[in-house]
Order: sequence, then C-alpha cells, then structure tokens
Amino acid sequence: MKSVAAFLVILLGSLLLLLLASTFGTVHFSITEVMRIIVNRPETVRASVYLNLRLPRVLMAFLIGAALAVSGEGLQLTLKNPLADPYIIGISAGASFGAVLSLFLREVFRFTISLELLSLFFALTAAFLTYYVARRGGSASVTSLILSGVIISFLFNAAVTFLVVFAWRNIITLHFWSLGSLSGVSWEDILKFTPFAVIQFLAFMVLRRKMIIMAAGEEHAITVGLNPERIKGAVFFLVALTVSIAVSIAGLIGFVGLVIPHIVRMIFGVDSRAGLLANSLVGGAFLVACDTVARTLFQPTELPIGAITALVGAPVFIYLLRRKEVIGSG
Repeated sequence: MKSVAAFLVILLGSLLLLLLASTFGTVHFSITEVMRIIVNRPETVRASVYLNLRLPRVLMAFLIGAALAVSGEGLQLTLKNPLADPYIIGISAGASFGAVLSLFLREVFRFTISLELLSLFFALTAAFLTYYVARRGGSASVTSLILSGVIISFLFNAAVTFLVVFAWRNIITLHFWSLGSLSGVSWEDILKFTPFAVIQFLAFMVLRRKMIIMAAGEEHAITVGLNPERIKGAVFFLVALTVSIAVSIAGLIGFVGLVIPHIVRMIFGVDSRAGLLANSLVGGAFLVACDTVARTLFQPTELPIGAITALVGAPVFIYLLRRKEVIGSG
C-alpha cells in the first residue's frame, strides 16, 4: 500500500509539475489561461506561443528525462553497476560526435548524411569501446567501467571540439552540444522521439526480470539459463538508439540516468513492478524542473539545461563513488 500511495503521489505530482512548468517563462500564462488555450484553441498570438513553443518544450523535456532515467536503470541493472548511465559510459558523447559530424559534413563538404544515423552509429561505437576497454577476465568492474567511460567521453568530446573550432569556429554550436538545450524544439521533434522512447520502455518491461537476475551477477544469470552477453547487447543497443535521438534533438544532458534510478530504488526497492514507470515519471519531472529553472532563472538569458542537471547530479555522483559498498563492488 505504501508503494501504491508513493506511486500515486509521483504520478499526480508529475502531472501538476507539467502544468505549472508550462506557465513559466518569458511569456507568463496563468493556469486558467492554459486550460482555456488547451480546450478552445483560440487563434491568438499568446495561444500560438503556448501551443507551438512552450507546450512542446515542456513535453519534450519530460520525454527525454523519462527516457534517460529508464536508460540509466537498464544499464545499472544489466551491468551490475550503480554508477552506469549513458553520459558516464560514453554513449552520449559518441552520439554528440555523430550529430556534429553530420552537420560538419553538410557544411564543409556539402555531403548530407542522416544526423540520427550517425548519432546512433557513434553512440553504439562509444558504448562497446567503453565495455571493451573495461573488460577483464570476462567481466567489467565498476572502477574500470567508469574510468574507461570517462576516457571514451573525453575522446569523443575532443573530436567534437576539433570539428567545431577548426571547421566552423562556431563556439555557440559547441556550447549547445556539450551542455544541452531544449530551445527551439517542435512537435515534429516530439513525434520523432516518442516512438524510440516507447520502444525502449516496452522492451525493458519485457527484459526487466532478466535485468534483475543480471544484477545478482553474471554467474547466477548463466546458472538460470540466461545469456549475459546477449542481454547486454540488447540493452546497449536500445539505450544507444534512444539516447542518440535525444542527443540529436537536445544535445548532451548528463546525470539524469545516474541519479533518478537511485532515487526510485530508495522508494520502491529494486524488484518492483512499478520501477520502470516510476523512473519515467520521476526522470521526466526532474528534467522538466531543470529546464524550467534553466529558462526562467536569468531571463531573458537561458542557461544550458545540462548545467542545471550537473549541479544536482555531480554531488550525488561523488557521494555514490565514495560509498564503500560501491567501490568494494568494483
């Protein structure tokens, strides 16, 4: 009953936050006005601002936050690594490099190749490079995986810097891809991203029992008839697919996949049927809150959303890294 009550509080809180967050910004809306716009769809300038700019941005923040939290949960369970997330193990950096490379080829060589396709390719490349470098004796320790992920991230971030500075000399673009922004997202972006987020969520629902078994150790997974490498490959591919699309839309947003799964497990435990859905709701609400702060704290200047998530996520990351049981598991 406590879990059910906690889930209902999270659900209602997330919906309320979505509504409230959509009222804040350079143009302020009252809740009454928001409800009137949603119901009546008046053809006014303020209604157009809300429906075409504010609402898609808030919804996009929720979807990306939810997807990143689910990605982090899947990686942490599958890798038996409480510090794993797409940002830490290099997937986000690889996707960012793919996106910038696509823009670079189009601007410099007039050669067009899908931004999403290159993001996916390099996200997968970064993920498997990280695991390959960390792997020793058939498994990857926590410490090795984190260190290799940091190295791979630095490698791809350096490549992004090289492309931007020496080809475009456009520091603003580099700033966007390195710290993230939801400015300018549209309904088209939502339609593009939603199927990938839904596919990842449904696939992880099917795989969740196997992920929990993997969290008990690969040896245990093998004894019950699971193929650890196949499960890890499926999880890595799904995370890389979803994160690459998210990065192509919003740039790098770190720490969501690291922090949120730990918060949810503190509330519901590891083996909870509501775990993935709770991760989606809390992750979405968290990123909506961060984006609201980013676009309202220093109006009309807008902060990168990744800077806000890092302010929250970095102290939590340090705390987890310092815990004896986390270090000891490596």
